[in-house]
Amino acid sequence: MFFSVDRFYVNDVDNEVVSRDILLLEIISSINPDDLSDIEFLWDVWYNMTLTEGHCARLKVTLERLLSGSFSSQWKFGDAATKKRVMMTWKSWLETEPWNVETMKKKRQDLYEFNCNVHNMPAADTQSMPIEPFCKNAGMKHMESEHLAEWNIVHRTGIAHDFVSSSIDNEEVINPTMMRPGSSRWHVHYGSNPIAAYLPFER
Repeated sequence: MFFSVDRFYVNDVDNEVVSRDILLLEIISSINPDDLSDIEFLWDVWYNMTLTEGHCARLKVTLERLLSGSFSSQWKFGDAATKKRVMMTWKSWLETEPWNVETMKKKRQDLYEFNCNVHNMPAADTQSMPIEPFCKNAGMKHMESEHLAEWNIVHRTGIAHDFVSSSIDNEEVINPTMMRPGSSRWHVHYGSNPIAAYLPFER
């Protein structure tokens, strides 16, 4: 994805990536950055394998808006075939019955353990955070130990909830935007970890 002064261009060989990019940009364009609950909603959809029920309801409203053409941004597609595939993905995310949370967590854990075995790395071992970004600023090296525990939790579970808004409920629903339409397998790379984008990382 890249952008010019007045527009974004969303490109990928995978139409489901395009579908998700547009959805995230639509959420970004419609939230109040000063509203903590709005930021928590964006974070939940963007990074977590599970959503709160409240965020799942908000996600459905956004998907309905995109499908109806009443979205805030004026999305234009390069061709009708791409638009059809993107809208089919949105429709699938909107209409698919929620997956069983514990089953999906196990499938993700199975993939995580499989990849650990492939790389000859015991799944129970503590993972190492990428140290290179910290080395760019010697004053930040002490933060490695402070973030290591959180890094490992997210790395193993795929969930980085840190909500403080009192309006957020605690029931979990699988994030449909992390799933391939028509598939109940967990395909997202086991190493995906939003903490890799935390400040003071320099990427």
